Amino acid sequence: MATVSPFRGLRYDLSVVGDLASVTSPPYDVISPEALERFEQTSPYNIVRLILSRDSASSDKYTQAAETLDRWISDGVLVRDEVDSLTVYEQRFVVAGRERVQRGVLAAVGLDEDGDNPVLPHEHTMRKTVEDRLALLRATRVQLSPVFAVYAAGDGGARDVVGRTVSSEPLAAWRSDDDDVAHRAWRLTNSDDIDRVTRALAGATIVIADGHHRFRTAQEYRAERRASYGAGPWDQMLLYLVDASWSGPALLPIHRALSIAAEDVVARVDGAFDVEPADAQDPEALAAEVEVRRAQGRTLALLGEDRAWWLTVADKAAEADALPADRSPVWRDLDVAVVEWFLLRQLLGGAEARYVHTATEAAEMISKGEAASALLLAPPPFDAVRAVAQSSEAMPSKSTFFIPKPRTGVVIRPLD
Repeated sequence: MATVSPFRGLRYDLSVVGDLASVTSPPYDVISPEALERFEQTSPYNIVRLILSRDSASSDKYTQAAETLDRWISDGVLVRDEVDSLTVYEQRFVVAGRERVQRGVLAAVGLDEDGDNPVLPHEHTMRKTVEDRLALLRATRVQLSPVFAVYAAGDGGARDVVGRTVSSEPLAAWRSDDDDVAHRAWRLTNSDDIDRVTRALAGATIVIADGHHRFRTAQEYRAERRASYGAGPWDQMLLYLVDASWSGPALLPIHRALSIAAEDVVARVDGAFDVEPADAQDPEALAAEVEVRRAQGRTLALLGEDRAWWLTVADKAAEADALPADRSPVWRDLDVAVVEWFLLRQLLGGAEARYVHTATEAAEMISKGEAASALLLAPPPFDAVRAVAQSSEAMPSKSTFFIPKPRTGVVIRPLD
């Protein structure tokens, strides 16, 4: 059962910083070095100066971040809310030529207790990244970036409150140029509305969409603080909670670029897969058709230079034998699992793949000679991601790509 609570957040004072467009950023792990410089140049108060601070001559980057945070608070750049609140947050974005809306709430959510996991991960974490985020959390003692989570709930109370709130004047509205997303945020302080949201989410199945390292970091920090001080605000983590069945994110595929020529791939998979020609003129249209065909059976698209093919699994017994026997049926049915274990490891002799987010990017890599071919996949359905998480398994590497990701800096959660 999830414990969802309001909290007294730290927010940018818009009269000081101007608007949130110049001071918010994507999550730390998708910011390239070049993008980091651009965000630093947009404002002396951009949140990247905390989440991706730099070493100085006198102190390390974690100490620098803590000192910057303290200075912004003392100078009134960041101001603490006077009362507990939830934050309703909306993002309008375009995917595949269609405008979509993602809405949810930023709230404090309890971490697992005695084996009870109200928030379910579906990816493994890397120790080096957790140690980096843990050092930053120890130094700043605030949760700077939310974990992005999607949920399914039978109680529509949260949906009703969010839907009513977004018809009112927002606390802030801005557009992020780096991803062309329009954002709005509202502070929710009405106790009845907060109660409706927390009750609805208490019974929800919550799955992490993005932020597994932040979540693991919060768990480890909680253990450290509890050992010395007992229960406290470190028992909860800042989450952005989105109703996947109502106003949720887009779940996009992650394609595979190969160094093997497409004609060689065709020759080596023929028999295990039915192979038929496909139209290669429009890579994005080809990728969209993969999703349509996937509903009728496992189908991939193989993209080469000026040619393409449909690949549909024909030898179901060989596919089953190639997959790990100790995994759940839903895991074994994932396209990414079949591609990794059956196609790449077995049929292509352990071929390695590079990960690309769009069919256009894959086609450009092939035309530039950076790849010889590419496999275009359909996105996994959210129900499959949830089922894998509920079975305490991890998705294969690079299985899911949820967009849009929440901006960092909309609200910060202090741990004091």
